[in-house]
Amino acid sequence: MRTAYSYARLTLTSCFFLAGIALQTVPSAAAVNREARDRERLLQAVPAEDRAEWIRIRDRDDAQAEASVRLFGVLIGGVGLGAALFEAAYVSARFSRHCPLDR
Repeated sequence: MRTAYSYARLTLTSCFFLAGIALQTVPSAAAVNREARDRERLLQAVPAEDRAEWIRIRDRDDAQAEASVRLFGVLIGGVGLGAALFEAAYVSARFSRHCPLDR
């Protein structure tokens, strides 16, 4: 039963690692187009004299949000990779020699 739990943990940590990698990928072309249309729609509501400042603030906020998501992806991916390597080593060690816990 312990081996089944190890494989379940290995699967879960591998999913964490893949989620971390997925957070590092660039947005799709559809997401970029959707963001551009949304930005143009919002820009129409801003007075002309405030547009430059509004664009600067919006760009800064978007960059901070993207950096936070990528940092979270690095953390999740790192934890997932470390835990997956640990579980893989554990399962490998259990099958490569006799283990008294298997009785």
